[in-house]
Amino acid sequence: MARRLFTLGAPVVAFLAVWVYLLRIGLPPAQHSVVLLLPLWALVSFALYSLAVIGWSLAHFPTCAKDAEILQREMGVAQRELCAKGILRADEFEDAE
Repeated sequence: MARRLFTLGAPVVAFLAVWVYLLRIGLPPAQHSVVLLLPLWALVSFALYSLAVIGWSLAHFPTCAKDAEILQREMGVAQRELCAKGILRADEFEDAE
């Protein structure tokens, strides 16, 4: 936990230290207004990066063909058992084997 906190916290603290330094050195008004918006820019950039990583991971999510086949088999067995007990009729599901 402490290691992860340090890994995530160190860049944030370094960024804030540089940001405060830039605010205190007396930049011209145009540059000062840009420096004021740096934390917002960093937050938006991090959010967009996070969304891109999540989207990429979802787009390239590996399929598990073997597990899907096992699940289909188990579903067929369960459906046949429910038909045998009279809970389901064979025409109530698509794959009535």
